[in-house]
Amino acid sequence: MSKATRHPVYYFNASSHVFQVENTLYKLCSSILSSASNVFRDMFAAAQNSGQMELDGMSDDKPIHLEGISWDAFELFLELTFGRMHAGSYTLDELTKFLQFCDMYQCCHAREFIVSRVFAARFRFHPAQLINLAIKYHQLAETPITEITHAHRELMGNEVFLNVVYVQAALDHHRRIVAAEEPRILMHSNDCDDPTGCSEDWHTTWWNGMGCFLLDGRNPQPYGDAVKRFKDMLFGRVSEGCKDLMFKILDDGAAFRHAEHFVTEACQFLLEKLVYEP
Repeated sequence: MSKATRHPVYYFNASSHVFQVENTLYKLCSSILSSASNVFRDMFAAAQNSGQMELDGMSDDKPIHLEGISWDAFELFLELTFGRMHAGSYTLDELTKFLQFCDMYQCCHAREFIVSRVFAARFRFHPAQLINLAIKYHQLAETPITEITHAHRELMGNEVFLNVVYVQAALDHHRRIVAAEEPRILMHSNDCDDPTGCSEDWHTTWWNGMGCFLLDGRNPQPYGDAVKRFKDMLFGRVSEGCKDLMFKILDDGAAFRHAEHFVTEACQFLLEKLVYEP
C-alpha cells in the first residue's frame, strides 16, 4: 500500500487535526468541522471532556481515519463547508455519495443544500432514480403533481402516476387531520390545578401553532420543524407537567410515524413498477 499524501488544497498547516480518507491526508480545523457536522462535534467534545491527551490526528503518522466514505464524497463536503464553487452540475453519483456522507456524519446544513440541488435538477433524472433516493433518504424531495410534465408521466406510466396522486392525496388528508385534531391530554400531571383550562388552552395553542405550521399555504412545515416552533409558543393555563408529558408524545412521533411507514412502503411499491436501465 502506497504512503498517504497530503491534499494540495485541504491540508492547512495551521489547523488542528489530521484526517485520512483512503490514501489522502487532510489537516482541518476542529471548530469548522464541528459547526458543519454533529458527529464531528460530538467526537471532539468527547475527547475534550475525557481529559486525556489526544494522540490520533496530531500528526501525519497518526491521522484520524474516516472509514466507510470515499475521498470524493469527503471533498464534496469540504468544498461546500469552505465555500468553494463546484465545477459544473452535480452528477447523480455525486449527489448520492454526498447524501450518504451527510446522513452518516449528520450534516444538517449540507444535507439541506444537496437536497435542494436534487430538487432543482429533478427533471434530469428518471423517476426511478429519484424514488430510489427518496427510499434511502426519507422524504428527499416533494414534487407537486402539477410540476410533473407529460413526458415524465409517460416515463412513469399511468399506474405509477395514479398511485403517486393517491399517495399525495392521502398524505394531504392525514396532514389536515393532524393539524386540526391535537393529541388529547388524557391524564393531567400533579401540578395541574385547572384541568379544564389546561385542556382548553392546549387545544387553542395547538390550532394556532401546529395548525398554522402544517397547513401554511406558502410554506408548510415538516412535522419535526413544526414541533420545534410549536414548543416555543406560550401555552396559557397548560401546566408544566402536562406540557412536558405532551411534548414527549410529540417527540415520539406518534402522529406522523404512520405517514412515514406509508411513504416508505408506497415508494417501494412504486419502485417495483418502474423499469430503469442506466
